[in-house]
Amino acid sequence: MDTARTKLSITLDPDIVREIDRAVQMRVAGSRSAVIEKWLRRASRLDAEARLREATIAYYESLSKADVADDMALSRASSKAARRVALDE
Repeated sequence: MDTARTKLSITLDPDIVREIDRAVQMRVAGSRSAVIEKWLRRASRLDAEARLREATIAYYESLSKADVADDMALSRASSKAARRVALDE
């Protein structure tokens, strides 16, 4: 499936261009554009994962002691109930 592409003009340091060209030569991707796109997608995914991790930490750090106690009680009750569940064999 062909997807529409947008052409950009960018300026990069020569050392980064050498890394891109090295990746192309190693057949990691077929072209400079493909290498750059692959790297940008990976960086974007890693950034999204980092933001999610930070948001999760912020959420749990924002909980009151009562909220934490409620979560712990719910967790213990769920675990206890799960141990009683008979699974089909």
